[in-house]
Amino acid sequence: MKKKLALICCILSCILVMAGCSFSLVKTNENFDEKTLKENTDSFVQSWFEYDFEGAVTDYAGQLDDETMKQYKESGQLRDKYGKYDKKDSDSLTITTDTATVTETVLTDSGKKLVFSVTYDEDGNTVSWNVEEYKSKGQIMGKAGLNTVMSMAIVFLVLIFIAVIIAQFKYIGGVQNKKKEEAPVIEPVPAEPVAEPVEEEDLTDDLELVAVITAAIAAASENECTDGLIIRSIIRK
Repeated sequence: MKKKLALICCILSCILVMAGCSFSLVKTNENFDEKTLKENTDSFVQSWFEYDFEGAVTDYAGQLDDETMKQYKESGQLRDKYGKYDKKDSDSLTITTDTATVTETVLTDSGKKLVFSVTYDEDGNTVSWNVEEYKSKGQIMGKAGLNTVMSMAIVFLVLIFIAVIIAQFKYIGGVQNKKKEEAPVIEPVPAEPVAEPVEEEDLTDDLELVAVITAAIAAASENECTDGLIIRSIIRK
């Protein structure tokens, strides 16, 4: 138990030290004065409503990068849609160790609101800005809920589609089996027997052999006459 308490105390001490360091860095930066930054933001917002974005896009078409050109075009469209500056509705300041951002909500003469976010560096210079339509918490929640419903619907549709495809596998297998059954069976044609070549007997040596055998038989039988002697076959062993 004591070890756990000691560990918790160490963690809290580290968090407090880090927060203290961050606070001291922010506090020592004189350029992050809240009043000054908000006044600079007010001036920026009012000049935004007076700036000729359409003319800048035309005059500096070859000098501005694509991101700046897009930002200028969108700003001109927002100003034409919402009208002129009426009054500031609210503002807030967010400070980090190296930047400060002022978020200001402005009411226009059309009764609608725009939200400006201006970021400053350590020297108090403007490094970036952004303008967007004001959305209430209800609108944000409604859009988030709509996105959630659409995402879930897409997931269910994909699952249903996959289930339908899997269900068709049995029909695909049946069609393939049916095609196999309807396919004609080709019986193999027996090959014609190849006639073995008949070797012609060379009778030259046989005649000589017959003569020798005949003479041998005549000598053995003491009958030198071979007129009545007929050799019908010779079997080699």
